[in-house]
Amino acid sequence: MSLDDLKPQSPRTAANTRLPGPANAYGERALAATRDAQAVCRTRTDIAFGPDYYQKLDLYLPDDDVRDAPVLLFFHGGAWQHGYKEWCGHMAPAFIDLPAVFVAASYRKVPEAKFPAPLEDAFMALQWVWRNVAEHGGDPDRIFAAGWSVGGTLASLVTLRRDLYGGYGLPDDVVKACLAASSGYRYPADVPAPGNSGVTYGELMYQRPEDEALAEPLRYVAGNRTPFHISHGENDFAHVMASSADMVEALKAAGSAVTHEVFGGMDHYRVNLAQGDKSGSWVRTARAWMTASPKG
Repeated sequence: MSLDDLKPQSPRTAANTRLPGPANAYGERALAATRDAQAVCRTRTDIAFGPDYYQKLDLYLPDDDVRDAPVLLFFHGGAWQHGYKEWCGHMAPAFIDLPAVFVAASYRKVPEAKFPAPLEDAFMALQWVWRNVAEHGGDPDRIFAAGWSVGGTLASLVTLRRDLYGGYGLPDDVVKACLAASSGYRYPADVPAPGNSGVTYGELMYQRPEDEALAEPLRYVAGNRTPFHISHGENDFAHVMASSADMVEALKAAGSAVTHEVFGGMDHYRVNLAQGDKSGSWVRTARAWMTASPKG
């Protein structure tokens, strides 16, 4: 089981995260809920799409006889420095009965692997899903990209950066829609990274100054025609709410279909935990979009 082999990560302290208490509590709850989900779901865990420890994904599968099911590829959060794909498995029971294939993907972390490594891994995960998901009952022509926090940033980037698809052998319409929750859409190199360590995003994340552009979905909305659902909590981080509003306006200005939802009373972490609630608004939206997508 993938939960038995989690690589240790640097502790969340006031030096490297905004709110270490809630962040740590969220991680514990998400892992416990995923353990429960893996106990009842049909799974294939720790499938490698590259040689690094973090270049792996988990599949949560519907019944054996299901074919051509829509696919939800989900990227975890963690401020680029933390997080596991096992933070996402708790969401799977809300989707596999659709039926759908739920994919939880990981990626290399900064500062050990500077940007664009996380983006490269997100594309490699998408590439693996497109090439292989049919063997597991999924429809490669009905892939939806989604994520929470920086995972939503990555989902947005693999949706918008169609100029990079050729390098991964991906078709232009591989992502049918993107659902980004509590995400950031800009990471300026001169802005302090989460916490009070005095390290900027540039020092934390980027190999070169020009790599900042690779991490900011707001730079790539021109010409987009893939639907987006942008959401966040009413009590989310200020930078998340501000850049989400900017992303919505940029997508509208580009003529892209976009919906925007604010979850009353929720903070950054509660948003993700609620993504496993089948009665919740985010899950109902995702399921409706996946159901409406015609089979390939």
